[in-house]
Amino acid sequence: MKRLCLLALLTAAPVLLCVASPAGADVFGPISLVSASPFQQAEYARDAAISGNGRYVAFDGSYGGVTGVWRRDLQSGAVDPVAVGGTAQLPSISESGRYVSFTTTAALSGGDHNEGPDVYVRDMSVDTASPGAFTLASAVNGSAEGLSYQASSEPTRYGALASGRSALSADGRRVVFVTSAVSNLAHPETVDTPAMQVAVRDLDSGATQLVSVVAPVPEGATPEPVSSRESEHTLGAVYTPGGNPPPFLATTAYGEPLAVGASISADGSTVAWLGQNIALQAPVLAAETLGSAYTEPLWRRLADGPRAATRRVTGGSDPSNPACAASGEGAVSQSTPSASDPCQGPFATFTNSSAHGTWAGGTGDPVPRLSADGYAVAFLANAPPVASGSGFGRAEGNSDIYVADMRGGITRDEALRQLTELASGQSTDLATNAPIVDLGISADASKVAFTTMRTVFPLGAPAYVSAPAAVPGMVELFDVDLADETLTRVTRGFEGGPGEHPHKAKPAGEDPYNHAADGALSPSFSSSGNTLAFASTAANLVYGDGNTPPLGHEDNTFDGSDAFVVSRVLFPSVSTEAYVSGAPPAPAITPAWRIGATALSRADGTVQLTVLVPGAGRLSAGARGAVRVRVAVAKHARRASRRRRSRATVATRTLATRAAGAAGPGIVVLTLKLSSHYASLAARTAGLSATVNLLFSAPGHPTLRESLNVSFHRTIKARRAPARRASARHRSKKGRR
Repeated sequence: MKRLCLLALLTAAPVLLCVASPAGADVFGPISLVSASPFQQAEYARDAAISGNGRYVAFDGSYGGVTGVWRRDLQSGAVDPVAVGGTAQLPSISESGRYVSFTTTAALSGGDHNEGPDVYVRDMSVDTASPGAFTLASAVNGSAEGLSYQASSEPTRYGALASGRSALSADGRRVVFVTSAVSNLAHPETVDTPAMQVAVRDLDSGATQLVSVVAPVPEGATPEPVSSRESEHTLGAVYTPGGNPPPFLATTAYGEPLAVGASISADGSTVAWLGQNIALQAPVLAAETLGSAYTEPLWRRLADGPRAATRRVTGGSDPSNPACAASGEGAVSQSTPSASDPCQGPFATFTNSSAHGTWAGGTGDPVPRLSADGYAVAFLANAPPVASGSGFGRAEGNSDIYVADMRGGITRDEALRQLTELASGQSTDLATNAPIVDLGISADASKVAFTTMRTVFPLGAPAYVSAPAAVPGMVELFDVDLADETLTRVTRGFEGGPGEHPHKAKPAGEDPYNHAADGALSPSFSSSGNTLAFASTAANLVYGDGNTPPLGHEDNTFDGSDAFVVSRVLFPSVSTEAYVSGAPPAPAITPAWRIGATALSRADGTVQLTVLVPGAGRLSAGARGAVRVRVAVAKHARRASRRRRSRATVATRTLATRAAGAAGPGIVVLTLKLSSHYASLAARTAGLSATVNLLFSAPGHPTLRESLNVSFHRTIKARRAPARRASARHRSKKGRR
């Protein structure tokens, strides 16, 4: 805790007063919207990833009506396309922001001959038309030819996938990916490598290295991919729910990101993944029986050479503990796991259970995240820790977040740090047991970010220092500072409350939103750890967020997801002396000359604009949108038929206008009503979309302009009374017969 010292001139003898100032890790500044330019805002944006230098944020979604991956320059405000017009998604970005990796079904290089998804790296320093703009990463070892995938009934859904945020090294030259289809990864001449393998591509050398290998690798032997057969499924090295590889689907406004893949450390030395077939990849106890679907996070340091061993990050046993080897024990107890057993791992994984391992599925991203040097691993687990005791049990998919140290010389128990803990035995209680949904770790491993609906955090360290939300609501972003031992809620509305967007009322204790992942996702740290990028569907994090569905339409696929950044407030690291005397005159405060606006679609088909203006002036608003119109056909074009006097086309028209004066700084409310020509279009199922352009002018000041997307939508209530009157008349006539 830092101290602020004040020299108080309260008496003839000055007195030096020292008071504690807030911890530097506990305070975050205002949240900024980044999935927007000065001219328009994304329809929706997800999977935010920040460059190490903190200048760029990559995201996927729909911007300007076009889906794909985009990069925002936080200095200039420019939003540049990375790969658009297709299925591109799940970006990772290099330290300088020059390179962005992503997954897409589009063939962006001459070597891409398959129909399935592939992993690419875009060089943002060259134009897309340049031959060096896109490099195929999911390619055959030593070749620019893309991998070949076994034919299936859905060839566009299975191939190679890269995890968002953590698939690219800091220099942008190494990419880690996972295959979701049978491929020629291990044997270039034969398409026989089972799906769910981990590989790393070196873009400079063109080498593609199989990372998930059957261990140990004999001297001089070719590493082999991991595979086993369980029931009707062939299981590879990477966990997949239900034994089936995950399909690659186009981005949607709602839903969790594709939670499969692997992470590579910023220095490119280390890879981590959530593994299955653990006994084939890493050491286990002599008599330990682990099923093929048993899951644990795995870790391999490629910098140690091609025969580097794959290690278990944590789990139900610890064969690497010297005391375990000395005991001669062949397996740990499945009925009463004991922390005093030298062979027992940190978790009660119950290998004789149908849902065993550290991860049994459920809400949350199970891909482990790495520090810059690869030695710290942040991960989610929903197996119960042995230290919690036998009475706490598995929490039905509800997870907690942990950090493990992979340096040598310590046991897996000593290496593990638990950051959250379920606060009750009620697995359905969102306040105490809501799952951890997503996570990230800073380069130096001193900070960890995660997202959850949970509001109760019982651990004393890290200590929860934020004001808890009154009730669980939207998924919120939290930051753990391990040096300061604090846990802080980062997301908050611009008026101070929790993050939220329009939603239907639900009974107390129920999720008030539509989806378990509705809210904050994809936390990503800059290299300093002081800036966080994330995505969120919350509508109140930034004043003027204009792509939120109106109340009554929150179940539609359209949503207000956006990419954001927030920075830590840094306090001086040394004591600061200040002389306290009489209060000086209050300085004149000149407000920033800018406007901000929000829009609310109302049930009567109008749009209410709430505009914050900086002073006296005139505010005007005009809504323009694309509508279907008829235009006259030239005389020479209608000679063949007297009837064809006009033709239908789509054109941009002014739909509504409004203006008002402002007497001074404050709020101006304008209600836009569609002109009579277009009023009926508001009753359509999807309503009528438009762009509102705001213009604020005042003498002696520059004219201010702002634009935001809106929707005119009129809700028509069904009228049943006429039907009842008609039925009554029918009965009356029937009675008179």
